[in-house]
Amino acid sequence: MNFLNETSDGGSASKQEPPSLIVGRDEANHWVVVEAHGLCGGIFATEAAAMRYACEESRGRAGAVRIAHHLVALDLASPPRRRALGQS
Repeated sequence: MNFLNETSDGGSASKQEPPSLIVGRDEANHWVVVEAHGLCGGIFATEAAAMRYACEESRGRAGAVRIAHHLVALDLASPPRRRALGQS
């Protein structure tokens, strides 16, 4: 089963667009999913569970789920980062 689609439409992000998620391992070797802006995420027992969550959250959008080739940290203590209007 192929959960990843490495293509991207290159268009601008809209408010209706599902989140972009990163799947990887944390320092304790758990499977972790982190949304790019810190809005959602989780720790999972298996890679399949992490990928299933990421694909459901991204609603299957092409290029929305990425595999990290580095350690991923899920920060549960900090509030989500918010972008100010007009910032990229």
